Amino acid sequence: MTKILISGGSGLLGSNLTKILELRGHEVSWLSRNPKKTAQKSFYWNPATGEIDPDSVLHTECIIHLAGAGVADKRWTESYKKEILNSRIQSTELLFNTLNKHSHKVNTFLAASAVGFYGNHPEPHTTELAEKGDTFLADVCEAWEMESMRMGGIGIRTGIIRIGIILSKNGGFLKEVSFPAKYGFAAALGNGNMLTPWIDIDDLSRMFLFLLENKQLDGIFNGVSPNPASNKGLTRLICQTLGRPFLLPGVPEFALKILFGEITPMLLANQNISAAKILQTGFKFMYPQAKDSVVHQLKGK
Repeated sequence: MTKILISGGSGLLGSNLTKILELRGHEVSWLSRNPKKTAQKSFYWNPATGEIDPDSVLHTECIIHLAGAGVADKRWTESYKKEILNSRIQSTELLFNTLNKHSHKVNTFLAASAVGFYGNHPEPHTTELAEKGDTFLADVCEAWEMESMRMGGIGIRTGIIRIGIILSKNGGFLKEVSFPAKYGFAAALGNGNMLTPWIDIDDLSRMFLFLLENKQLDGIFNGVSPNPASNKGLTRLICQTLGRPFLLPGVPEFALKILFGEITPMLLANQNISAAKILQTGFKFMYPQAKDSVVHQLKGK
C-alpha cells in the first residue's frame, strides 16, 4: 500500500484514477482549495497564492500531479492563455518548493502533460524523442514538463505522461459528441480525416498505476492508444454505438474559428502518436481499439 497525494483529484481523470488506486489497495488523498467540501481526505492548497498545507506531504510516498486550467474550457483570450500556463507552472513550482523545504517521504512524482507538446501536425508515429512543436500548447507542455523534471534534482523518481484525447462517458470528447449524437446531430470537425491520439480513461488510470508500481520506470511516456482513429471515425463509432445515424457533413473550419477562435487549429490537429515506448515496458491496454473503448464507456461492456 502506497500513500498517494493527487492534485486535480476531483477532475475527470483524477476521480477515475482515485477509484482505481483505492481498488488496488493504495491510500489516496487530494490537494484542494476547499478540503472541507470534499468527501475524499484532502489537504488545503492554493497555487495562485503559493499556499499549501505542509502536512500534505509529511507521510506521502507518491504525488500524482494533474492540476491545471482546462485547455478547452474557454476561448483562448490572452488572459486565459496566461491562466493555462500559470496554473501548471505555479502549481508544480509550489509542490517542488514544498518538497525541497519540508520533511516528507515522497519518492515518486508522476505528472500529466499532453500530446500537444508535438504541435498540430507532427511526423507519423511520433515518439517521445520528437522535437517540440511550434504552438502555444507545445510551449505550455514544455514549460510544464521542465518544472516537473526538477523533482529528479532532489532525488525523486519522476514520470510524465503526455496524454491524448481521453474517452470517458463522464466528460470530454465522448460526452460532447454523444449528446448531439443521441438526437442525430453529430458531425465531424473539418473534413474529419485528421488522426486523433485517444486513450480510454481506464487505460490511462492504469498507466499511472503501472508507473507507480514499477519503480524502475521514469521519464516521459505517451499516454495514447496504440491505434489512433480519425475524428470522423470516432464520431461514426459513437453514433453506431448509440444506434443513431451519422449523416451530417463536417463542421467547416471557418465555422469552428467563429465558434472557438484561436483554439481551432488544435481541434483540427492531425497527430499520429506512438504508444511503442509504454508497450515495451510490458504495459497492456484493455481497450486498444477505439470501438472497444467507445462500447466500454457508452454501454459498460
